[in-house]
Amino acid sequence: MDLETQILELLVHVRTLKAGQCRSDDGSATSMAQLKAEITNIQTEIRQDLAALGDEMTALRRHMNEHFTSNRPRCCKDPAPDRAQ
Repeated sequence: MDLETQILELLVHVRTLKAGQCRSDDGSATSMAQLKAEITNIQTEIRQDLAALGDEMTALRRHMNEHFTSNRPRCCKDPAPDRAQ
């Protein structure tokens, strides 16, 4: 690509940015409002996913605690006899 073509592409890009539009991957113009809405949706999805992950971690922690407390008496009930006797 020659220098003139690159400069023309940059000028077109600057003009679209000044007009409040960006180019998406497929080459179509996307408004800043659409981009902000997409970002907001993604942030909301991430918040929901993290909240669900936190709930899952809490449930796992509770389950593991119940598992270990119910198995502790079984494994520690009869300590091994002292072999030094």
